[in-house]
Amino acid sequence: MKQLFFDGKGALHIEDVPAPACGEGKVLVQTAYSLISAGTETTAATGGGSLIKRVMKQPYLIKSAIDFAMKQGVGAMIKTVKQVADEWMPIGYSASGVVIEIGAGVTRFAVGDRVACAGARQANHAEFISVPENLVAKIPKDLSFREAAFVTLGAIALQGVRRAEPTLGETVVVVGTGLIGLITAQLLRANGCRVIATDLSDERLAVVRSLGVDLTINADAADPVKAVSSFTHSLGADAVILCAATKSSEAINQAFKMCRERGRVIIIGAVGMELDRADFYNKEIDLRMSRSYGPGRYDRRFEEKGFDYPPAYVRWTETRNLESFLEAVASKRVNVEALISSEYPIDQAQQAYDDVIKGGASKIGVLLKYPEQKFDSSKRIYHLNLQSPISNLQPSIALVGAGAFAKLMHVPNLKALNVSVPVVVSGSGASARQVAEMLKAEKATTDYESVLSDSNVSAVLISTRHNLHASQTIAAAKAGKHIFVEKPLGLTVEECEQVVQAVEQAGVLCTIGFNRRFSPYALEAKKVLESLAGAKHIVCRVNAGALPKSHWLLDPSEGGGRIIGEGCHFFDLMTWLAGSTPVSVSAQKIGDDENEVSAAVKFSDGSLGTLIYTGLGDTQYPKERIEIFAVGGVIVIDDFRSVEFSGVRGKNIKGAQDKGHRALLKNFLEAMQGKAQLMITAQDGLMATACGETTLKAIRSGQAQRV
Repeated sequence: MKQLFFDGKGALHIEDVPAPACGEGKVLVQTAYSLISAGTETTAATGGGSLIKRVMKQPYLIKSAIDFAMKQGVGAMIKTVKQVADEWMPIGYSASGVVIEIGAGVTRFAVGDRVACAGARQANHAEFISVPENLVAKIPKDLSFREAAFVTLGAIALQGVRRAEPTLGETVVVVGTGLIGLITAQLLRANGCRVIATDLSDERLAVVRSLGVDLTINADAADPVKAVSSFTHSLGADAVILCAATKSSEAINQAFKMCRERGRVIIIGAVGMELDRADFYNKEIDLRMSRSYGPGRYDRRFEEKGFDYPPAYVRWTETRNLESFLEAVASKRVNVEALISSEYPIDQAQQAYDDVIKGGASKIGVLLKYPEQKFDSSKRIYHLNLQSPISNLQPSIALVGAGAFAKLMHVPNLKALNVSVPVVVSGSGASARQVAEMLKAEKATTDYESVLSDSNVSAVLISTRHNLHASQTIAAAKAGKHIFVEKPLGLTVEECEQVVQAVEQAGVLCTIGFNRRFSPYALEAKKVLESLAGAKHIVCRVNAGALPKSHWLLDPSEGGGRIIGEGCHFFDLMTWLAGSTPVSVSAQKIGDDENEVSAAVKFSDGSLGTLIYTGLGDTQYPKERIEIFAVGGVIVIDDFRSVEFSGVRGKNIKGAQDKGHRALLKNFLEAMQGKAQLMITAQDGLMATACGETTLKAIRSGQAQRV
C-alpha cells in the first residue's frame, strides 16, 4: 500500500509498505480521504521538523547525546543519530473510510461501517490504517467521506470551544483563521455567540466572513484591541480563543487586552507564553489551555486500551467530541465544504504538499483521495526484490519486531554474523520495510502467520513488546521453528509454563535474550566462581533511570512492570553465577512503587542474591554493578566494562562495554547447526519470570515467598 512519510530531514516520501495488521482493540480501515493539516505538517515539510532543528530546540536532547557519546563513543552516537535521521515518520492524523476488519475486543464497530479516524501515527495518510477503537467515530448517513475527513481538526476546535464555556449572546474573539479557527468560529456561531475573527490574511478573513461572523479584523491594518472595544461598546470580549501558532507572546498579551474583566482566554495553538502580568492580573483573566481533542488525549489506557470515562463524570471525551463534531457537520451547523481548497489523489501527494506550501494562506483544507480496492492478506506483504543471501550452511532467521532495540542491537549483530534474514515482521509496515532493506531481506510483512508457514524460515528472532512474547513463541514452536525470544519469556509463570510445554512437545530450540551471561566480563567471573566451593553472596545494583508513568513497560498487561520486564535479566544472572536454584524471595519496595525494589533471593546451596533495582538515580552514573563475595574473595563486574578480582585468582579485564548480545546470538546459531549446546533454554526463562513474580508476591504480602 502507499503511505506518506517525512524523514528526519523533513523530506516527503511516498512509499509502498505492507498494510498494517488490525491488532487487538483496533479497527482496520480502508481510507477514502485524509486531510492535510497545513500548519503542523507543512512545518515539517519545510524543514521545521528536521532532526537537527528539533535537537537544537531541545537542550535536554543535546545533553542526552553528550551522555550517550561518553558512554558508547562518538562513533556510536553519530551512527544512532544518522539512523534516526533516515527513519520515516508517518504523517497525517485525520481520515475517513470504511471498516474492513475488526480486532479482538472491539464492540462499537462492524465490517462495512463508514467511519472517521483520528490520531497521530494512527489515522495516517495511507491507503489502509489501523486505529484504536476510541479514536474512531461512525459517520452519520448524510455525511460524505470528504467532510468526515475533517474530524480531528473539528474535535480540536470543539474542545477549545468547550473550554471557553460560551453562553448565548456572548462575544468571542477567534485569533487565527486557519482550519481550526474557521471551524471554531462556526461552532461559536452555532452556539449563539457573536464572533469576531482576527488574522493577517485577507483571503482567510474573506472565507470566515462568508461563514457569517459578525466582524473581521486584519491585525496588520487595524488595532484589534480598539476594534473589539468599539464593537463591544468598551466592555471587551467575553472570551478570546487563540487558534494561531506563533512563537511571539504578543498574541496572548493582546488577548488579555481584548477581554473584559474576568473574561476567559483559551489557548489552542502553540503561542509564546511570556505573560504581561498587569492586564492578566488587573482584569482577573481566566487563562485556560485546551488539550487537543479532549479528555482521554495522551492517556494510553483510553487511547490504546479502550477504557472509557463514565459520561456522568467526563461528559465530553475525545471520542464523544469526534462524534459530536460529525453530527454538527451533518446537521449543517458547520460547513467544511467551504473550507476545501483542493483535492489530490494519493499518487500526487508531493504536488499537494507543494501546493499547500506555495499557496500559503489561500490553501486551507487540502484533501488526499484514495482508490477503492479489494483488500486481501497479500497487501500485508511487500516484496523488496532483493536477493537474500540464503545459505544451506546456515539457518535463516525471520526478525519479528523492528523497533528501536531491534534496529540498534539485532540488526547490526545479524549483519555481523552474516545471518540470512529472508523476512522482517513488524506491526508497522514502514519499519518492517526499512529494516528489511537494512538486512537485504526478500520480504517485509505485518503478517506473523505468513512467516510461520514460510519454508525459507527455519527460526524466528522475536523482539516485540513483552505481552506478545509467550503467544508468538508458542505459535512458532507449533510451526516447527526454532526461537530466539527477547526477555521476558512471559509475563507470568503460567504463560512461561505453556511456552516450555509447547517447545518440548515440538522438539525445537528456544533461547531467551539473557545476553549478560555472554559478556566476556561475566564469563571470566563465572570461570573463577566454578573453582570456588561454598555459598556465595551476589549483589546486583541496577541504576535503571526513571520512566514516565505512561511508558508501556510500566503497564502490567503490556510490559509487566520493571521487575518482570527487566528484573528478569538479573534474576537469571544471579542464578547462573550462583550455579544453584532459587528457593525463596523476600523483598521490599519504596513507598507504593513496585518498580523500586530491594529483593533477596535464597538459593538451594545457601547462596544469597540481592537485587537493588531503582529508577531514582542519575543516569550519568553507570547503570549496572555486580559484586560477588565468596571464600575470602571479591569479584566486581562494573557496567560490563570491566571485571576485577580481589583475593581470588582471576584475570582483570577492562575494555568497551559488552553485554554479550552478539555472543548469545552466535550460540543460538551454532546450536541450530549442531555445533554447540544451547546455553540458555526456555526453562531458564521460566525461572527468571518465577523469581520476578515471587518478588512481587513478597512485596505485597510482606513475607518471604517460595519460588
